[in-house]
Amino acid sequence: MTDLSAPTDVPTADRDAVLRILQTTRSVRRRLDTDRPVDLRLVHAALEAALQAPNGSNEQPWHWIVVTDPRRRTALARCYREAARPYLAAMTQRVEAGTVGRGVLNASLRLTEVLDRVPVMIVPCLASTPADHVDLFRRLGYAPSAEHAALSVYYGSIWPAVWSLMLALRAHSLASAVTALHLTRPDDANAILNLPEGVTQAALLAVAHPTGESFRPAPRRALDAVLHHDTW
Repeated sequence: MTDLSAPTDVPTADRDAVLRILQTTRSVRRRLDTDRPVDLRLVHAALEAALQAPNGSNEQPWHWIVVTDPRRRTALARCYREAARPYLAAMTQRVEAGTVGRGVLNASLRLTEVLDRVPVMIVPCLASTPADHVDLFRRLGYAPSAEHAALSVYYGSIWPAVWSLMLALRAHSLASAVTALHLTRPDDANAILNLPEGVTQAALLAVAHPTGESFRPAPRRALDAVLHHDTW
């Protein structure tokens, strides 16, 4: 058993603060303050922290588009609302069937209502396409069955940074909601942001100050229900 009191270069107070941020950071949809401005210096500081995230071969393939222009935010929100319709319809059916809590649906609906009014959007991008990475693995001599691995490395080079960004925003007293549904309409989303050929959007973060002050750990399945050692 690991000795939790073993020497470490992380002071106890710092460790406790990090663990609290980890356990209370989530995608905030119903508590985004759409009226309070966000200081972009805080956003830039959070992005600086996110750049330390692990990524494949340390190629750092990311680019970050910080969107504050009202017309572009409105256009992205419209794109998101259109893309979210099938998801919300399916979610409504699951709520009616009792397999999903209504709170989950209400949170998703709330994001569609306020997204155009959040003060900042952040769009993480990759400076290549999924097909580029699949082709790279093919040229390295891997079999076609390695496509899954290629895509795992590809998206795995941006999502740790996205999560680091969310944590850093939380540390700066900002809230964020992350989604990717607008990517089902890539041509529309790319045109709004003037994305060059070969650059791929990975997600969309709505960023704002949170309403209220308290955040608590969310209900999750017990560790014993999902933990395996050595084999399944």
